[in-house]
Order: sequence, then structure tokens, then C-alpha cells
Amino acid sequence: MNLQRGYILFITFSMLALCTALVSVFMVKGITHKKLTLALLRQEQISQFALSLPAMGQSFLSFSADDIKDEKKEGLNSASLKPSSSDSGVEFSKKLLEKVLPVVNKTESFNLRHVDKDLPAVVNLTFFCESGKININGLYDLVNKKFYDEGISGKDQKVFATWLFDRISALTGKPSLLQPFIEHLKQRKSLFNDVTELLAIKEFAVCFSDAVFYEPQSHGLSVDKKRSKLYLTDIFTVASENDTIQPWLLSPSVCALLEIAEKNHQKQESEKKVDLSSFKQQADWSKDWDIGLKNLHGISFDKIPGPVQGMFSTQFSATVFSMLAVVMNDVIESENNIKVRIFVIFKQKKLPDNSIVYDVIKIYQV
Repeated sequence: MNLQRGYILFITFSMLALCTALVSVFMVKGITHKKLTLALLRQEQISQFALSLPAMGQSFLSFSADDIKDEKKEGLNSASLKPSSSDSGVEFSKKLLEKVLPVVNKTESFNLRHVDKDLPAVVNLTFFCESGKININGLYDLVNKKFYDEGISGKDQKVFATWLFDRISALTGKPSLLQPFIEHLKQRKSLFNDVTELLAIKEFAVCFSDAVFYEPQSHGLSVDKKRSKLYLTDIFTVASENDTIQPWLLSPSVCALLEIAEKNHQKQESEKKVDLSSFKQQADWSKDWDIGLKNLHGISFDKIPGPVQGMFSTQFSATVFSMLAVVMNDVIESENNIKVRIFVIFKQKKLPDNSIVYDVIKIYQV
């Protein structure tokens, strides 16, 4: 009997141990499943919120009909005469620059926890102007299989492309992309529909493997100009309204190519207003650069490389903008590291009531 009782006791404790192990396994799996489910729900919540951010960009860039009317009234009052269409265009250009210059190429951060406690996330928004980039379709004539204006002094796109790819090579430490670019274009029969098509060229894919879309620099970190980060979609565009570069709104990567220092993010709000008193709709940069843009970019016109000087647009036009939106968990919620990035391109459209709105023409989820 004694042996029998000990055997039963052993079986009983073994069964209890097994039950405890099973319960522990189920609890661990349940807790893991709960965490995974919550993380997936938060991921979906943040993704859906990120996809709604283009509306915020559209709202910021747009001008109501009343804004346009007020602008015309200001022109009328200042001149005491009915303003011409060219005067109206200058006033609108100034108003556009006053709105976008303080924010373009700068990352603004918003903590949504302060607005909605159920959405503890941080949103970083960075605006760019596509006109401040290089139009990849404006370099090479696919019909005649040569660079545009080849052999014409001051306009030769081959000279510019040679400088461009040599400069990219110097900053990235990679071989020049000029010859692979030419070989690809010789085989190409249609214009680029998207800048990312350049990644089909092996050398471009190697050079920009981890630098396709712009990534804001962390505040407080010093950046060595010689090691400035270049980003494929921040250098090139296919959405610009023309083949020239708008010097008022250069992209960060184009600024890096020209050795123009990044704008100081530490400036006070009162210092962000740019002096547009010398603004001209039609400019001669050899004369007007040092008056209007030297203070903005911190570089005189004679320091701009010759091949680039001829690429600057003399007529102000900026109708296509882009926005990088990064949505991530609040730092307090760092256990689940969730980040959603989208890149949006907007194009200006004038409505019958003269108001200005921006259509979304492309969205990338990156």
C-alpha cells in the first residue's frame, strides 16, 4: 500500500506540473498574441492616419479666392492704379514665397498626443519644391540621341551633366554615373515617368541603394559638407514645370551639390521672414543674385559653378511641390517601434473663382 500511495502522489504532482506548464504556455502565447494584435492595430491606425496627411499639405499650400482678391486690392492701393496682370503675378509670387520659404526643406514636428490622447504619435512634415530639383527629362534628347543644346556655350546640357555626375561621385565616393546614364538613355525610347526608374541602372542602384527618399538630419548633429547625404528623388524630378532649376527654392540635395549650407533650424520665428523687397518675376542672376539670394543661400553668384549658372530659371515659377510625412510612435511608446513614411507630390490648379488649390498627382509609401 505504501508503494501504491507514493506512486499516486508522484502521478498527481506530475499532472499538476504538466497542467502548470500548459497554462504557462497558453498565457505566454496569449500575451504575445495580444501584443502582436495591438501592434498591428496601431500600425494600421498610424498607416491610415499617414494617408490622410496629404490633405494637410493641400490645405497649407492653397490660396482662397479671398486671398487672391486681397492681394489684388493691396496692389491697387499701393499703386493707386489698376494693377496689370504682370503686377498681379509678381504679388502672387511674393505671397507664395512668403508662405513656403519659412518651411521649405525644414522639418516641422507635431506631437499628436497633445491633440488626441488615443493617438500617441509624432508627425514630421517636410515640404520641398520640385522646381528646385533637376528635371531628368530635360537633359537628354531621346530622339536625336544627344544632350540638349550640346555645343552651345552656357546651355550645353552635356557640360552640366558632366559636372553633376562628377559632383555626385565626389560626395558619395562612388564612380561617376555619367557613362552608365548615357548608355541607358541611348537604349531608351520614352521619357522617365518616375525618378525611381533610374534605379534600373545598376550603378545608380548601388550609389543610391539606401538614399532614394530624403531623410531629415537629426537636430544638433554636425554635418560635414564633404560627406553630405544625397538622395535620388531630392536631386532629380520628372514633375517640374520646366527644364530649369528654380534658385529661390533649391532642394537640400541640390544645395549640398552647390556647397550651400543647410538653413539654420535654430532660428527664432521672428528671424524666419525673408526679405523679398528685391524680388523680381524676371531676373538676371548675374546682377540680381547678390541682391536677393546671397543672404538666403549664403553664397555669392560668382561661387556658383559655371555649368549651373545657365541652369537657373530667370522666370519665377513654382507650381509643383512635394511633402515628406513621417508618422511614428510617441517616444513614450518606444516598445513598439512603428514608423510610416509617405512622399507626396502636389500640382497647382487654378479654379474658376480664381482660388488656387493643389491636386495630389503621386503618393509613395516608403
